[in-house]
Formats: sequence, C-alpha cells, structure tokens
Amino acid sequence: MDAGSAGATDDYGRLTPSDYLRLRRVAARLSIAEAADRLVDRRADHRRAVEFLRRLETPGRTALYRSTIEHLLQAFPFDPDVYWQLAEEPLDRHPRICRRCGCSAHDRCADGEGGACRWVEQNDCSTCSEGGPACA
Repeated sequence: MDAGSAGATDDYGRLTPSDYLRLRRVAARLSIAEAADRLVDRRADHRRAVEFLRRLETPGRTALYRSTIEHLLQAFPFDPDVYWQLAEEPLDRHPRICRRCGCSAHDRCADGEGGACRWVEQNDCSTCSEGGPACA
C-alpha cells in the first residue's frame, strides 16, 4: 500500500483535490495498483489506469471533467462534491476535512463501533485520533 502523508496541503495550507483523493484511497486501504484493478476489466488497460490515478494524485493536478471523478467512484469511496469544492471554491468555502484520512461531514469514516466518526480537533476525526481501522 502507498503511504499517505498526514496533513498534506499546498503552499497556502489548504488541502488540494489531489491530496483528498490520495487520502481517501489510502483510507480505503488500497494501493494505486489495487485501485486501478477496480477501474478496468482488461489486464491490458491496467497500466493506463495506474497512470491515470497517479496523474490525479499529482500535486497541482485537477481532473478536467466531472465524469472522470464520477468514474473514480468505482475504485474507492469519496465525495465528488468535496473534490470539486476543493478544486473550484475559495478556501473559505472548503469543507472541513480530516488531514489523516480525508473524511468530511459529507463522507464520514466508520468509528470501529458501527457508527460514524466525529470531530475531535479542527482537522482530525475521532477515528484517526483514536487510531481506528480507517486510518491504520
């Protein structure tokens, strides 16, 4: 599995769309190769899917089309609206997002007890703060 960097942000201290996708993929416990497997039916297309995911997770890159992000939902859970808010909205309109797993009020992670996480600090959810399964 690829390691995620906790607290990843751009030079202005905001979480970027590429950071968000990487955090959500890592929270789903998937490597880029494993996520690519979920996107393609044929082995011949696997290399292209890996490159596609790497490009989307490259700092400073943003998807050009909404359909690209919708397609990515086949690989791991995340909220496309959160992605586009990070890509298109000013910082003061960004949602609150955990800097360890990428969850937000729109796509909360499980707390390990059958419920959803809660905020314990400004950018830290209870699951991550307590070392829960989504953030291992």
